[in-house]
Amino acid sequence: MIEVFSWWLLLELIGLAVLPIALRFFRNLPDRGYAFIKPLGLLLIAYPFWLLTTFGFLTNTRGAIALVAILVALASWFADRHLPLATYQSPLTWLRNNRALVLATELVFTVAFIAWAIVRAYMPDITATEKPMEFAFLNGVLQSETFPPRDPWLAGYAISYYYFGYIIVGMLTALSGVAPSIAFNLAIALMFALAATGAYGLAYNLIQGSKLPITNYQSLFFPLFAPIFLLLIGNLEGFFESLHALGVGAREFWDWLDVKQLADAPVTHTLAPQDNWWWWRASRVIHDVALGQTQEVIDEFPQFSFLLGDMHPHVLALPFVLLALALALNLLNSKFLIRNSEFNPTNHELRITNYELILLPLVLGGLFTLNSWDILPYGFILIVAFAIARYRASDGWDARATRDLIAFVIALGVASVIMYLPFYIGFQSQAGGILPVLFVKTKLHHYFLMFGLFVFILGAFIAHRLVTQNQMLINAGASIAQFIAFLVAIPLALALIAFTVFAISPAVRASASAAITDEFALLAAFFGPLRNDPWLFILLAMLLTAIFVLLRAHIARGDDSPESFAPREFDASAVFVLLIAFVGLFLTFGSEFAYIRDQFGTRMNTIFKFYFQAWTLFAIASACAVFYLSRLLTGIARGAWFVALALLLGASIVYPALAIPNRAEDFRNAPTLDGLAWIRQINPGDYAAIQWLNANAPRGAHIVEAPGNEYSYGNRISMATGLATPLGWAGHESQWRGGSAFFKNDAAGIDRAADIARIYQTLNPAETLTYLDKYAIKFVVVGGEERAKYSLTKPQIDKFGKILQLVFEDGDVRIYAR
Repeated sequence: MIEVFSWWLLLELIGLAVLPIALRFFRNLPDRGYAFIKPLGLLLIAYPFWLLTTFGFLTNTRGAIALVAILVALASWFADRHLPLATYQSPLTWLRNNRALVLATELVFTVAFIAWAIVRAYMPDITATEKPMEFAFLNGVLQSETFPPRDPWLAGYAISYYYFGYIIVGMLTALSGVAPSIAFNLAIALMFALAATGAYGLAYNLIQGSKLPITNYQSLFFPLFAPIFLLLIGNLEGFFESLHALGVGAREFWDWLDVKQLADAPVTHTLAPQDNWWWWRASRVIHDVALGQTQEVIDEFPQFSFLLGDMHPHVLALPFVLLALALALNLLNSKFLIRNSEFNPTNHELRITNYELILLPLVLGGLFTLNSWDILPYGFILIVAFAIARYRASDGWDARATRDLIAFVIALGVASVIMYLPFYIGFQSQAGGILPVLFVKTKLHHYFLMFGLFVFILGAFIAHRLVTQNQMLINAGASIAQFIAFLVAIPLALALIAFTVFAISPAVRASASAAITDEFALLAAFFGPLRNDPWLFILLAMLLTAIFVLLRAHIARGDDSPESFAPREFDASAVFVLLIAFVGLFLTFGSEFAYIRDQFGTRMNTIFKFYFQAWTLFAIASACAVFYLSRLLTGIARGAWFVALALLLGASIVYPALAIPNRAEDFRNAPTLDGLAWIRQINPGDYAAIQWLNANAPRGAHIVEAPGNEYSYGNRISMATGLATPLGWAGHESQWRGGSAFFKNDAAGIDRAADIARIYQTLNPAETLTYLDKYAIKFVVVGGEERAKYSLTKPQIDKFGKILQLVFEDGDVRIYAR
């Protein structure tokens, strides 16, 4: 546990380093941003380090990272002394005065970090799914003297991916001195803990900022629902997995449920399913069948993602997503500067400090470099939060408010791009516009399997607020009609765009399905599934319309008249809960009609990213809704609601309760955080070669090994060392760069896979040297993978000894050096 403690201590120091900045920056939050000091500190250290290293002012070393961290800490604490506020408290005084909150927050972080580190110790292997790719990225960062980091699987190129999260993890790895194979698993546990702390902090600030009376105990207890909803529970598919394993339900029911492969899973009459990786099915609940063919759709949620253990960008970005939500809530709670002693709405303005001008684009821009999908919903929430605060600062929306909003959006957008401009210069993407969703729509019961608990909680919260403010509905008829027209206009507008593009573009017609012969077939493919199964559309339209009405009422300025459209008191917490619930619902609504075009050609990735974002937003909103409903409901309604909540929450806990032991093989194996221990067991020669290269290879050297297939053991040396090889997972490289021209271009005479094959298979030493020079290769690896892939003979292997030096040999693994 030494490594676990070293990372825990390191994060505590990083958080304390920026505590004064957080206390000022989040001055409008009850906890003053304490729950977010650790991700804020990581960002404030990583950003200048990345920028200075990118421009060559620093090199990627432990000393350079420590220097930047010390300078950030000094700037934070020394600047704090010279920038007093009217309500100023020194950081130490604030800590003393808020001991209970500090202890509760730190307890959430520490318990979550240690607990998930233990879980990872029973499932540490860096193998299968995307883990080899992500480990290669981490090691590629560590092997790079400057940034952008070098791509270990395309020698000579930089990583073309959302790599900023890997820089953050690499920074922690270098500072702590922990081996990368251990740091990989520590990073997953850390992101789990930071997300738990951020969720707790968001819920605390929302609950503490509500207009309901609350005790200190309640303000610390109720926020625990947020990390539980966000990270611990699963979707309801796990509950039905258990029912099926027990033999409950007829075959017809399971066919109707239509979760892929579940109906054919073995019935073992045990509580826990026994088939291998049964827990994987929970991430494939949405079952799209187009023209009789199943289309892969991913619907991950955080518990699945952390259980799977991939260090993917959406996992690395999760703590910083919560940080962005905290920024939005801080904006929404912004105080107003009163110029005159008498209340005059026209003499109010938002008080935005230099901290906001720097940190807002730093965080928002950072989301794109962490996981570019996140900038859309969370940027929108930031902008709407500012707009609401600006509206509340004046009596209605006027030209000045419009001007301020436009200025804010432009300034935030431009600054977010400029601050991360070096990233954009080298970034390429497979994204290619927006396309309509054809032939498929999500079934209502699949949506409930995914979000059933949240739909129940938020639906009850929305219904309660509508019922208790029924006069508002009477005065909201025009708003309801306008918003319903807007919702209906979305699919109509997309259909019109698709119709037009299909009509004028021969390329689009040529790439369309054979079933789409003309524009009318296109419209039938778009609207047909909605006509046959409209129930999810109706549900989401109703929920979105209800939230729109509530938001409009809660934001408006009310008076004491019974006909007032707005509540008498502005409840920023309720507004924020409604806002993030609305965005989550809209993300799932929009993915029914359009998707981001990529190489997969379906809405797989769009559902994946948008549903993950929706889960995050629903979890925070639902945790606060539980608090509101527990305080406001009375009588039979209160009892019925708590019983239903307990049943649904219990059904949601079935997934982690059964999946974690299954994934950990019932905790039978000896725990370790070393993600490469499995290689040492199955192939000691490869493991020894990795260790030798890590100890002896010059930083940034190029190697050559057999390129592997996707999700395979191939490229095990480059993965574990970060030393670049001419070609790794070709399919992934094509995804990252929007095509294969970088490694396979006959017109340019480039075919990296063929070149690697010639290096191993040719008997001509001169030809071998020509290819080695082409890719600046210093080390040639000859192991079991190379022997099997190229059917190497003894002369083919021995030729390397004539032109290179044998520097390592262990079993059937050799390394030759130039």
